[in-house]
Amino acid sequence: MFRIVPLTPIFRRGSPKPAGKHRKAATVRQPRNRAHFGNIALLPCAVPGCGAHPVHVAHIRFACAVEGAAHTGKGMKPEDWRVLPLCPAHHTEGPDAQHRMNEEVFWTSHGINPYALARALWNLSGSIEAMRFLVTHAPQVFPARQDR
Repeated sequence: MFRIVPLTPIFRRGSPKPAGKHRKAATVRQPRNRAHFGNIALLPCAVPGCGAHPVHVAHIRFACAVEGAAHTGKGMKPEDWRVLPLCPAHHTEGPDAQHRMNEEVFWTSHGINPYALARALWNLSGSIEAMRFLVTHAPQVFPARQDR
C-alpha cells in the first residue's frame, strides 16, 4: 500500500531549501512592443491645448473595472496598450503632472477617458496620422467618464 501526500512544504520532511542564495520566485515577463512605444513617441502631448513634442510614453496605472484594467503597483509595468503620449511637464515635472497627483483625477481634469484613447491608439498603431488625429481631438472623441 502506498501513501500519497501533496508536495507542499507542509508535508515535506525538514525545511525546504531555496534553489540559490537570495533567489526569488521566477516571474514571467511579457515582451514589450517597442514598435507601439515608438509610434506613441511620435505623437504630440495628449493634454488638450498642449501639443508639445517630444513626449514621454506614459503608462496608465490606475484600476478601472469598467475598462477591465487591474491596478499595477511599483515595479510593475502595465500591458503595452496602456500608454499615452505626455510631455515631460504633464508626465513628471510640472506641479499638476500625472505622477504628482491622483492619476484618475489628472485625466478627468483634462476631460479625457485615458483607457478609451489608449485602446484606440493600440488598435491604430502604425497609422501615425490617424493616431495624431485621435490625440489632438481626444476630449471630443473620448470624453472623461462622469459616473465615478
